Amino acid sequence: MLYLIGLGLSWKDLSMKALEALNNSEEVYLETFTSVADFTPLQLQRLLGKPVHLLDRKQVEEDMVFLDESAIKNVSLLIYGDPLAATTHQEILLQAKKKNIVAKVIHAPSIFTAISETGLSLYRFGKTASVVIQEKGFAPESFFDVLVENQKIDAHTLFLLDLKPHENKFLKIHEAIETLLAINDKKKEKIFTKDTLVVGCARLGSETSLIKSGKASEIMKADFGKPPYCLVVPSKLNHKEEEFINSLTSK
Repeated sequence: MLYLIGLGLSWKDLSMKALEALNNSEEVYLETFTSVADFTPLQLQRLLGKPVHLLDRKQVEEDMVFLDESAIKNVSLLIYGDPLAATTHQEILLQAKKKNIVAKVIHAPSIFTAISETGLSLYRFGKTASVVIQEKGFAPESFFDVLVENQKIDAHTLFLLDLKPHENKFLKIHEAIETLLAINDKKKEKIFTKDTLVVGCARLGSETSLIKSGKASEIMKADFGKPPYCLVVPSKLNHKEEEFINSLTSK
């Protein structure tokens, strides 16, 4: 059997159901590229009493050694957040079905629900987009188009900020705002300016989570500490959302 297990937003989110599956597994793998851990592999190994194999993006998306192994033994793949939040992990589930491998999904908290800590209604969020780290020869702008479309339908926009843990690269909130401002100016839009209300979030779901709201120009100056980060650009707020947002300070 193959277990796709959600780590949640902190390793303390591991459920009893998850621990039971991990105890029943002969091999345990951990993907290491979609978020930042608040634990060390050694801590996890001590908790489980067995080795934990670390996997990079290629090993998860292409090699899938864990998939073949699960045809003859119980194998667990630990995934940050919820196991099926990313299309990559849905593909693993599909491949397991094609190989007639029994797969079980164990869900966990994710950024897509934790973002409600901002006081914004989950029902009012539109499409989610990732703001990527801009590099020479690679500077996509499609995430800005998502903001434009969401604003047209009066929907909030959640931006996930790019991270490359193996290279120690993490897109910071002020960098994401600067990128959005630059694209807005380039496109001669009025969607995103220094006066636009934004909500910056860091380490949601952890014991050190931080949420600050204010004008883009104010949030650019705020210190959010360590990653991971996300940024929300709200649409028009309803009364309750406005009351909650006003309780968040950028100071």
